[in-house]
Amino acid sequence: MNSLYMQKDSLIHSLDPRTKMIFVAFVVASSFILNDPALQLVLLVALFPLVVAAKLIKPYLVSIQFLLLFAVLIMTVHGIYNPIGVTPVFEIFGGLTFKYESMVYASVMSFRILVIGTAAVLFVMTTHPSDMASALVKWKVPHSFAFILLSTFQIIPIIAREAKIVMEAQQARCLDVKGNLIQRVKNLVPMFAPLFIITFMKVHQLSYVLECRAFSRKGNKTSLRETKIGSLDYTFLLGMLAAFAFEIYLKLFMMGSLHLTTDALLTYSLIGTWIVCGFMLVKFLYKQVQGKIGGVSS
Repeated sequence: MNSLYMQKDSLIHSLDPRTKMIFVAFVVASSFILNDPALQLVLLVALFPLVVAAKLIKPYLVSIQFLLLFAVLIMTVHGIYNPIGVTPVFEIFGGLTFKYESMVYASVMSFRILVIGTAAVLFVMTTHPSDMASALVKWKVPHSFAFILLSTFQIIPIIAREAKIVMEAQQARCLDVKGNLIQRVKNLVPMFAPLFIITFMKVHQLSYVLECRAFSRKGNKTSLRETKIGSLDYTFLLGMLAAFAFEIYLKLFMMGSLHLTTDALLTYSLIGTWIVCGFMLVKFLYKQVQGKIGGVSS
C-alpha cells in the first residue's frame, strides 16, 4: 500500500477519520493551552496508552526518533544560550550553565513538538487514506481538495519506494554505497536524475487514470470505502470535550496558583532525553560496525 497506514485490529483504527481529525486538532490546541512543561509532559504521557491501544508501539518509536533528536537539540541549545534565562539550575563541563527560564521555554517547545508529532503519527498510521478522503467529502469538502490531500499522504511512500529501487539498481551496477558519510552523499547524486524522471512519469500516468475515470465530471462521487460515526466515536468525542473543558478551567482559574514545573523536573527531563538519544546513537553505531564486519567477512 502506498501510504504510512498500518492495518491493525484495534479500537483506534476503528474510529471514524473525522473523529481522529478532531482528536489531532484537540491535541494541537491542548499543547498551546497547557503552556506549562509539567502539564505538557502529562499530556504526552497520556497519549502513550492510545499508542498501545493502536498496537503501534514499535512503529511509533521508530517514527518519533527524528522529533526526539530535534527536541533534544532545542532543550540543550535554548537551555544554555537563550537570553531570557536568569536563574541558574545546573552547570556542565566548560562552564555552560542551564538557566530555569531558558529551560522552561525549551521544554515547552520540545514537549509541544513531541505531543503534536505523536498525535500526527497516530492519525497517519491508523487512518486509511481513502477513508480520510471519504470523510472529508462527507464534511462537504470539495472532492478535488480531498484527492489532493490523499495524494499528499501517498506520494512520500511512493517516492521512498522508487528511491530504494533506483538505489538497488545502482548498486547492481557497482555503485559503492558503503564508504564514509561524504562518499555516500556523493554516491547519492546519480540517483536523483532517474528518481525525478520516474516521479514525473508517475504523475503523468496518474493524470491519464484520472481522465479515464472522469475525475473532472461534476456530480456526486462514490467511494469503495464508506465511513460512519458510531457509538465509540461519540464516546471518544465526549471524552475529548470533557478534557478540553478541564484544560480551559485550568488555563483560566488555576494556572496562576499551579507551580508544577520545578528545577528537578526540568533537569530530569533533559537528562532523560540525553539518555534516550545516547541509546539511539549507540544503536546506530552498533549497526554501522556490524555492517562493516559483515562486509569484511563476506
